Amino acid sequence: MSIIERMTSDPALLDKYEALIRPHLELAKKAYGSRDTQSPQHDASREYTRLLVEFYNQKGSLLDMAKRLGVQYAGIRRRVVNQDVPPSSHRARKKFPEAVYEAAVREILAAREKGVYDYHLTLHKYYEKGLSLSNIAKRLNLSSANPLYYGVNRIKKGK
Repeated sequence: MSIIERMTSDPALLDKYEALIRPHLELAKKAYGSRDTQSPQHDASREYTRLLVEFYNQKGSLLDMAKRLGVQYAGIRRRVVNQDVPPSSHRARKKFPEAVYEAAVREILAAREKGVYDYHLTLHKYYEKGLSLSNIAKRLNLSSANPLYYGVNRIKKGK
């Protein structure tokens, strides 16, 4: 069953997990950077994700939980779907000339025409080289780099 198909949760299960998750929520929202960072915020974030995965594995609806917690469904879905993606590689930030970004965007657009897998693979290639996905997103006229990170994570995950 897909995540979207789970339309409603057992109210008792929803109550139980809301009570377990809520104490971690505010601190987890303040966790920025790599998931393997050691801080109280990141510890809360990891526990929040662990509880969401546990809730989902017990046939809980992420949509219902998002409504209960007052958070975006996309955010908790991302936590569950990407739970087994390894944390970032702590790659060093690098500066690249405009020509490198222009060539990368041309290759990314060409790969997108070939198919989703080629597109994600090309995004991953440039991510690993150290190019800024935010900079690439701007050149692709995207409002956010999130879809690009999704593609990179799909390759990292091996799907």
